[in-house]
Amino acid sequence: MEWIKDLTLKRLSQRSNVFLLETFDMKRIEQVKNLEFNKLFKKDYQNLIVYDLQRNELMNLKNMTPLQVDPMTSPLKELDNFLRGTSSIVIIYYVFAQGHADMLSDYLVAWSQDAKLYEHKSTVIVFVADATLFNETLRRLSYQITIEPSTAEERKTLLEKVAAEIKEWFEEKGVKVRLKVTEDIIQASSGLDLHSTETAAMESFYLHRKFDVSAFTEYKVKILRTYNLEYIQPKIDFSMVGGYHILKDYIRKRIILPLRHPEKAEYYGVGLPRGIILYGYPGTGKTYFTEAMAKELGLAMIKLTPADLFRGIVGESEARVRQITTLVESLAPVVVMIDEIDQIAMPRERVMMTDSGVSRRVTNMLLDWLGQRNRRSLLVGCTNFMPLDQAFIRAGRVDEICLVLPPDLEARKEILEVHTRRLRKIPIKDVDFDEIARKTFMWTGAELEKLVLDAARIAMERGIKNVTMECFDEAMDGIEVNASERREKIQRMIQTMRSLENVNRTFLKDAVKEFIKAEKDESRVKGMLEVLNI
Repeated sequence: MEWIKDLTLKRLSQRSNVFLLETFDMKRIEQVKNLEFNKLFKKDYQNLIVYDLQRNELMNLKNMTPLQVDPMTSPLKELDNFLRGTSSIVIIYYVFAQGHADMLSDYLVAWSQDAKLYEHKSTVIVFVADATLFNETLRRLSYQITIEPSTAEERKTLLEKVAAEIKEWFEEKGVKVRLKVTEDIIQASSGLDLHSTETAAMESFYLHRKFDVSAFTEYKVKILRTYNLEYIQPKIDFSMVGGYHILKDYIRKRIILPLRHPEKAEYYGVGLPRGIILYGYPGTGKTYFTEAMAKELGLAMIKLTPADLFRGIVGESEARVRQITTLVESLAPVVVMIDEIDQIAMPRERVMMTDSGVSRRVTNMLLDWLGQRNRRSLLVGCTNFMPLDQAFIRAGRVDEICLVLPPDLEARKEILEVHTRRLRKIPIKDVDFDEIARKTFMWTGAELEKLVLDAARIAMERGIKNVTMECFDEAMDGIEVNASERREKIQRMIQTMRSLENVNRTFLKDAVKEFIKAEKDESRVKGMLEVLNI
């Protein structure tokens, strides 16, 4: 295992006396306890001591006896005596809260460069959920190793062991069991740590009487749900998105075509798309559009919000981001939609002015993930605000930034059609969608959906058989939209798009032209062409 080799090399080269092992997997603790340190570190160690932080207990694994600590003496002081007096290995677990880190920090800093410990090759190994719980000084003086959840070889060995134990137990009862550990199963368990792999395998057996790929996927989905993340199998496609023909055509060519036909992307040397930002007025259907795009791609969708990533306890946000991104990649290829991405990807100068450091660290972790060459997930960031941090929207992390305008006249008619006849069946009679579309200039898709539902409620409350034009007119009177003010905001958004570097200006012009042409009333769209300098 690479992390054990790394640990061994850095100990032999006297890099530090303190090693921080960053992992969530408690099985790793047992692995370290069973290491042959005398051979690895080329030293005859007299003591192998574990300090269980949760129980506040010390145990000498050399003779499997608890160490009695004087009530007046700190366990850390007792460990200090061992480390400085004899050749000793100390394993401390499990640091997951700031209080643990604060209690240990002073001793760990002292031990990290202590000449006595170097002389004895005494070594301190600390298991921690997130190394950033410790201060920067300690992280610089110690050596940090982030242990990956599991390797394919580790999972294969573990799954074969689980299969053998299950077979043995059932065969003792006279029941024949056939369990195969296939390459599909090993791949399906990627992204899970060893404990989760074992649990998922046993759940799969007791549910299906075999190791089933779907069971491992469902296990990962359950983990996502513990983080309150939505895992969505899209049910709508572009045919259920009214209007937006220019945008849909652009996405089909730039995103869907290369992802559905990667051999074409490889042939032309263009690479696969990695991300897209949808920038638009609130309610224009960015989330809805993303789900339809995922359906067109034939992929599932994971929905994230800033609230899913940030937590109040120091270190917990970073830990969540690390586990979430690992799980996301294990489920890939998948569409990852980050709603209100502006709250995460705000410009650095604003972060520096208002942040305690958590936002910056979370942002940096997300940037590292988005910049990974082997990332297989497609990012779709949705936002109502610009600009975003340039590091987020540069080429290589995001391929496209697309402006989502309010639906034009033709799109508004199609949206009304979708919400009355396709997504739901509403009994309408003598309703003029052309007239409604003309009256709803600058309305968003969300407002048009509300209009349809309000009209249907009016008909229901009156007990009439069909939803009529009168119902729509009355519902329209109850929804207030300041079209001129909204038009000015849209013009400012177009101006913002023109100032960004990673924007296809041809598409931007085409999208605005389509909107203007469809409206057929120049007075309504006055000023929009001027913004583009057309």
